[in-house]
Amino acid sequence: MFSRYGGARMRRFITLACASVLGISLSAAYVAQASAAARTPGSGGTTIVVSPGQSIQAAVNQARPGDTVLVRAGVYRQSVQIRTDNITLRGSGNSVHGTVLIPPAHKVRSACNAAFGPTGVCVLAKQVGKNGAVIQPVRGDTIQRLYVAGFGENGVFGYGTDRMTVTHVTAVRDGGYGISRFVSTRTLFAHDVAIGNDEAGFYVGDSPDAATVVAHNIAQANTLGIFIRHARGVAVTGNLAVGNCQGILVLDDGQRGGAGNAVIQHNVATANNKFCPKNDDTPVDLQGGGILLLGATNVLVTHNLVTHNAGRQFNSGGIVVLSARQLTHGHNPKNILVTRNTLHRNRPFDLRWDGTGRNVAFVGNRCATSSPTGLCSR
Repeated sequence: MFSRYGGARMRRFITLACASVLGISLSAAYVAQASAAARTPGSGGTTIVVSPGQSIQAAVNQARPGDTVLVRAGVYRQSVQIRTDNITLRGSGNSVHGTVLIPPAHKVRSACNAAFGPTGVCVLAKQVGKNGAVIQPVRGDTIQRLYVAGFGENGVFGYGTDRMTVTHVTAVRDGGYGISRFVSTRTLFAHDVAIGNDEAGFYVGDSPDAATVVAHNIAQANTLGIFIRHARGVAVTGNLAVGNCQGILVLDDGQRGGAGNAVIQHNVATANNKFCPKNDDTPVDLQGGGILLLGATNVLVTHNLVTHNAGRQFNSGGIVVLSARQLTHGHNPKNILVTRNTLHRNRPFDLRWDGTGRNVAFVGNRCATSSPTGLCSR
C-alpha cells in the first residue's frame, strides 16, 4: 500500500493509455442491451433507466453530459467504466437490498480493468500521457447509492478526475481499495461505507492539489481506514474508523512533494486493532493505530475522539507523529498541530512523537499517557 500502483503497474497503464485499447468498441449484443434501457427527458438532462438483466455499461456509453443513469434495485454482475463528463450513475440503495454490483462471470475488457485490475466502477481520464500524466481529465461525474462488493482490485476507483463525487456508496471486500482516487482534484467522498477491503477503505493519493473532502464516512475492518498518500489539500472530517489495522494515515512515501496540507477533525478512531502482517506493499506489520502522521507536513489534527487502539507495532497508539525517513525515505514531520483531541485507553500511549521534525506541537489534548511525557494537558 505504501507503493501501490507505482513502478511496473503504472508503466503498464501508460502503455495502455497510448494504445487503441482506450477506444474499445461495444459488441452488437452490448449495444442491443443499451437500447432496452428507457430514456426519460428531465430538466437536468436525460434519465436512462437500467433494470436487472440490462447492461449498466451500455447505458453509460449512451449517456451524454448532464444525463443520469438510474439503476434499479437488483444484483448486477458487471464492471462499469465512465469516461464522459458530468454523468451521474445512481443506484437504488447502498445495501444488499439495493443496487448490488459484483464481479462478472467473465473478464470485462476495459482500459481501467486492463491497467488496474478488476474494478466495480471506474471513472477514468479521457487522455493520459507519458509517465501517467493526465492530459485531459474527466470532469463532474457522480456515483451514488450503490453496493459494490468482491472485486479483485477496486470498488469505486477514479484516475484523472476533476470534481468526482461519491456519496452513499458501500464498498465491501475488494482486493485493493474500497473507494479511491488517484491523480485527481476536487473530490468528495461523503456518507460512504468501506468494509473489509484489503488495502484502504478510502484513499486519496498522487495529487499535489487534491482539494478533496472525506466526510461522514465509515471505514471498518480494512487494512487502512482512511489513507492519504503523496497528496496535499485534504479535509478528513466527521468519519468513523473502527476495526482497521490503522484508522487514519497521512503518509509521505518519499516522492517529491510529500504529503500534508491536511485537516483531520471531528473523527472517531476506535479499536483499530486488526493485525495486518507485512507484505509486498507494506514493509512493516500494522496494528492498533488511531491516527498516524508519517512524514506529514502542515497538518492540523483537532477535536477527534481516539480510543482503545492498542498494539506493539510501529504505528500503535492513539495519535502518532513519526519521521518517514527510515521507512520510505520521506520527510521528517513539520508544522504539525495536535490540539483539543480526546484520547483514552490507547496503547502503548495516547500520544506518541518520535521527537523529529520542526514546529510539532501538542496543545490542550485530554489524555492520560504520552511519549515523551508531558504531551497531555489533563
